[in-house]
Amino acid sequence: MEELGAPVRRIWQDVLIFAVVMAEAVLLVIFRASATDLWQAGLTLALGVALMFRHRHWPWLLPLLLVVNAATWSLSALIVVTYAYATRSHSRLRTLLISLLAAVSGVVPSLMMQADGLGGAVGIMGVVVTMLIVAAAAATGMYTSTRRMLLAQLHTRAEQAESGQAAAQEQAIRAERTRIAREMHDIVAHKISLVALQAGALEVNPNLERAQVQQSAGLIRQTATTALAELREVLGVLRSDGEEAPLAPQPTWDDVRRLVATSQEAGIAVDLFDFIDDPVPDQLARTAFRVVQEGLTNIHKHALHTKARVALIGEPGTDLVIEVSNVLPKGYTTDLPGARMGLSGIETRVTHAGGTISSGPTDDGRFEVRAVIPWQMTT
Repeated sequence: MEELGAPVRRIWQDVLIFAVVMAEAVLLVIFRASATDLWQAGLTLALGVALMFRHRHWPWLLPLLLVVNAATWSLSALIVVTYAYATRSHSRLRTLLISLLAAVSGVVPSLMMQADGLGGAVGIMGVVVTMLIVAAAAATGMYTSTRRMLLAQLHTRAEQAESGQAAAQEQAIRAERTRIAREMHDIVAHKISLVALQAGALEVNPNLERAQVQQSAGLIRQTATTALAELREVLGVLRSDGEEAPLAPQPTWDDVRRLVATSQEAGIAVDLFDFIDDPVPDQLARTAFRVVQEGLTNIHKHALHTKARVALIGEPGTDLVIEVSNVLPKGYTTDLPGARMGLSGIETRVTHAGGTISSGPTDDGRFEVRAVIPWQMTT
């Protein structure tokens, strides 16, 4: 795995480095054609070849090349090795030590020239120039390393941000799909279960009088029309393309009571125990409406011929308690499909409102859906 911000190997850089080192060796042979100079020129070419392997073996190869360079004093090799190590090492201490090694390997030839009697000024000048060259190469390498790592980190953060944004968008899409599915379930399931109930009553009672048949058919038509209108509102929101879409009127507390009345008209034996005397806030009423709606829908599907009851208890400053229950049916089956998301949907609604909900059989042989929602006192 490639290290973050590591230098990328480029062929043209290797060719340029070898060409510079080779040019230095050729100039050494041309201007100082002695046996010693030929040996130094060959060693300089060997350094140039070894520099081609600096990417993989740099931790030990580059310091070794500095030691070898003390015998040939190749200025190009000195600069390249110091710069290459500074761009790869993330430790400032190791870079400083390598820079000192580079300075020593570059100063040794100058000191040797001074020992050979070539003059103190020349030796001191060589030391100063070498120190400046090494410092410049090391500083440039550290700057390049820092800049390369910073750019790599910024690139990584940009990729992570883009990936996080895509994940957030996908999560938002899934949440919106779930919300839409829940709304369509709440709208369609209850109304269609009522239609099925009313149509079933006509099917099993073929001897009804004409007036009763007309009344039942009218009720079926009205229920189906209401379901289509509410479904059209939801689909209209989906087709709005970001524009403000008209919303259907939201349920109120009177609509909660009307749910029970509608089920009674459809032939369900359901009793309403309403102990609410205070005005119920609209948001709380909407949550209660969905709980009662889902409870009655399940009764329409799975407990058609049993007695049911809806109890509404509470007052401001306490809790609103909603209980929808029915006697457990024995051997009754239904051909109405279930979406298996109704109870999950109202659980989400109740939890979002700060309440709790439970469902299941009770000790007295009933199936009960019970929601407890905080009822804040209004000022």
